[in-house]
Amino acid sequence: MTTKVECAAYKALAKAQSEIGVVFKDAVNPHFRSRYASLSAVLASVLPALNDNGFSVTQTPDYSPDDGTVFVYTVLRHEAGHVIEGTTRGPIGKRRDIQSFGSCVTYLRRYALLAMLGIAVDDDTDGNQAAARRTPSPSPSAVPVNAAQWSRKIAKLLQDHGLNVTDFNVWSVAKGRKPLGAFQVSELEAAHTWLDERNGVLAIKAHVEGGEA
Repeated sequence: MTTKVECAAYKALAKAQSEIGVVFKDAVNPHFRSRYASLSAVLASVLPALNDNGFSVTQTPDYSPDDGTVFVYTVLRHEAGHVIEGTTRGPIGKRRDIQSFGSCVTYLRRYALLAMLGIAVDDDTDGNQAAARRTPSPSPSAVPVNAAQWSRKIAKLLQDHGLNVTDFNVWSVAKGRKPLGAFQVSELEAAHTWLDERNGVLAIKAHVEGGEA
């Protein structure tokens, strides 16, 4: 029998999922010439909606030296007390160095969170057209009403100018500010206005290219 705590958590999760929608692909894999959603993009898209609905997320990595398997334990906790958790695993590869470990952890964190939340990635080939029909993205002219929608709008604006959320976060942290995923709604709205007027786009591009920003 489902408890009141579980019911509260499931109701909140459904609301969060409806606010998240589709995550934009913001990075390119040069080896396979394919686009994918970076961990920064995933977190920027899902954390505001999750936090607004009473959820916190922890993802803890582990490693088995015997067979080179990397584990990521993802835990979704609701303020009412219910916990949703799962373990994702993958091979670290032949090199087994810290860079390979980090890459594997990032990959597992990204896909574990997407899978746990049932969130689709834009332009994904694994049935995302159907997912998009179920959870349509807001039209470009629609005014965002929450942090998740503003984050998606900013990610799309960056993508239109050849940038991505990671570029924004690197610039922001370098300036002593917080990453996009930690912005409040008013800060996201201001950031979008700054980027849309091209001042922000030019500043971030200059930083990415090693110039003044």
